[in-house]
Amino acid sequence: MEKNILKNLAGWLEAHKTEMLEDIASLVAIPTVVDEGEGGYPYGTALADAVRHMGALAEKYGFDWQNHGWHCISISYGPKGNGQLGIWGHLDVVPPGDGWIYPPFECRQVENFLLGRGTQDNKGPDIGSLYVLRYLKEHGIVPDFEIRLIYGCEEETGMKDVVEYLKLEPAPDYSFVPDCGFPVCYGEKGFLKIKLRSKLLSGAVTFMNGGQAANAIPAHGTAVICGKIIEADGVPGHSAYPDGLVNAFGALGRLCMDVDGLTDGDRQAFRFLADAGSDGYGRALGLERMDEPSGFMTCAPTLLDFNDGAMEVVMNIRYPITLESETIVDDLKKKAGEYGLDVCDVDDSKPNHEDPDGVWAQYLTDCFEEVMGERQEPFVMSGGTYARKVPNAVGFGPGLPKDITVLDLPDGHGECHQPDESQCIDTLFAAWKVYAYTVLKLIETGLPPKMAG
Repeated sequence: MEKNILKNLAGWLEAHKTEMLEDIASLVAIPTVVDEGEGGYPYGTALADAVRHMGALAEKYGFDWQNHGWHCISISYGPKGNGQLGIWGHLDVVPPGDGWIYPPFECRQVENFLLGRGTQDNKGPDIGSLYVLRYLKEHGIVPDFEIRLIYGCEEETGMKDVVEYLKLEPAPDYSFVPDCGFPVCYGEKGFLKIKLRSKLLSGAVTFMNGGQAANAIPAHGTAVICGKIIEADGVPGHSAYPDGLVNAFGALGRLCMDVDGLTDGDRQAFRFLADAGSDGYGRALGLERMDEPSGFMTCAPTLLDFNDGAMEVVMNIRYPITLESETIVDDLKKKAGEYGLDVCDVDDSKPNHEDPDGVWAQYLTDCFEEVMGERQEPFVMSGGTYARKVPNAVGFGPGLPKDITVLDLPDGHGECHQPDESQCIDTLFAAWKVYAYTVLKLIETGLPPKMAG
């Protein structure tokens, strides 16, 4: 049975390949960076346009959809009231930043890759999940439960969208989130977003700025000291995965520390930048931590500003699932105080984890193995998805190994949150087959209580 299903899936997908890529490109073309309140919409006019666009695609393929206060859009297939499977995605993207070779909001195909902001995170997978429903409908396969695609508008900057959605709608019985790697991400580290402020600096320092998003290693930082502009560049990327990246603030701090005309207090502030930005793990600050399921805590400065005569810097920390954030915050307060900085704001999103041996995690792990022919066990990651806000939810792909060297891009380009973000078409299509197979098998076996364990 599995062989016939997979052959049918592959043939249908090949026949609809051009349409899928066009639909991805149409969504990438909408510059969905959150701009709260702009145009009277909670996340700005671009996200409102994206909601309308996804609604139009739903109607084009014959599905009902709902706008949940411009926080989320849902697309439904199957009868309501007999259980619900949720498949989650997000329409917003991190700001493009500088240094792109290809236009960030013009989806381009280069070799076997799509390039553009959101192709990987998360618009390619968004369209992929819609095409799972399209496959079912075109084959006359109607589940006896509801399948609901839920696309949010503020995943990258706080996930208030899902909080608001869950005030309006009950959570699905079971959910998976195509916004990580395969097979199953059963746990996500806790997130700390901590704002630090220096003591008042001398009049020699008149400007500091850098960073595009709290969850991205900064590509560029700027300071003005005694009228002289000092700039530093880094190798940007997602702050949850710092290996191979270079934090521009670390380089900026080292350059500024040795400039003439600074007071000791000024130098201490820049020394903090240098030390905090020296790696992505907080080692120079003495904050290094780990646990066995999660690996090492990540810790990096990601946003820099100068307000009312003082340096302000945001630290992005992803801490292991078995640790308590309070001790991390206390240790950072003590260490920052040695540099003349104070903690002025703490935003803590606690770790999330489901049972890796539970029914849902193992069911999805089995489906991945049946399609891909290899067994991989559930894991914990540093990144964050809607699974941390939704009960009975886990991350489930679509990431698979790929070789971006064929794109001949500079270091720091081509991956998630980097310039020239890319999505390998073959890996996306392989993931689509996993999703379609998983849903087809669920239609045969049923959702809870049949799967209850």
